[in-house]
Amino acid sequence: MRRSRAAFTLVEVLLTLAVVSLVGAWFFARGDALGGMARDVARQVATARLQAVVDGGWHCVAAPAGAAVVVAWPARGLSFTPDGLPRTCDGGGLGNATILLEHRGQRAAVIVSSLGRVRWEMR
Repeated sequence: MRRSRAAFTLVEVLLTLAVVSLVGAWFFARGDALGGMARDVARQVATARLQAVVDGGWHCVAAPAGAAVVVAWPARGLSFTPDGLPRTCDGGGLGNATILLEHRGQRAAVIVSSLGRVRWEMR
């Protein structure tokens, strides 16, 4: 009489989980570098907006230093007024602003709406 196996062994389960984890980590880490950079830029812009509102003064944000991935930044800089609305650093009007980032053929955008909302997206 032959016995049939009804379950997997612990070694088989651990080996399968290890392989799935490695493949998942490799897959998600590929595009995460640019996503992390876009999140950092969006966080920097949103923090400047918050500081302008809290301090009651203008806050200018410059392109991040050493970030070779920045493709397009508002030409005269990005600033926030005490009410949280975006303007150029010299005080001029600004509607919506889009900051483009590129890294290894992938593109991301940090979008600042005319009301000051900040979000990022992969393109």
